[in-house]
Amino acid sequence: METTKISISNKAMQVIGLITNAVSKSITGVSFVRIKDYRNQLNELQDVTINVGISYKNAVKKDIEFLSNINLKDYTFNSPIALIEEARKILIDAFITPDENRSKGQTEAYTIIFDGVKVHNESGLLYVYGTKVGEKVIKEQGEKKVVKSAPLTIAKNELRALVKTSKYRQYAVEVGNTISANRETIEL
Repeated sequence: METTKISISNKAMQVIGLITNAVSKSITGVSFVRIKDYRNQLNELQDVTINVGISYKNAVKKDIEFLSNINLKDYTFNSPIALIEEARKILIDAFITPDENRSKGQTEAYTIIFDGVKVHNESGLLYVYGTKVGEKVIKEQGEKKVVKSAPLTIAKNELRALVKTSKYRQYAVEVGNTISANRETIEL
């Protein structure tokens, strides 16, 4: 097996230290992290706040339990109930047996520093991952694409809006970002 050498910049090491310190000082092992001047896929400039250190695996377990026990009559859906039921079964199956090729590719592409922080093995880019708590759009850009999803996809998205894992986001921390945690700030 070939070993991949990762080059992590000094600034990335500072961010890793900042987040590690914030999480280690937390009683729960979870900490708020703020990324300032983050550019999203639409090229919007945002300030985002996320909670790092939360176990994605535990969230998946809770979502499987929630979807297994959900009473669909307790919610209002735009899609027909039969389609929502089909989507529910598909989502449970996807949580139980995720795409192995994709999972393997993700595992091989990144080195996980700890829950919520990983480094891309080729680019050395640092990624911060956690549940999105809030965002503030500073500068809007571009046009939002009109989504033309299939009815089953729309039904799955309606259910995804109800589960914990739908709040998880990944942010690439780059030069130009400012990251804050535990009252400490690093400008990249």
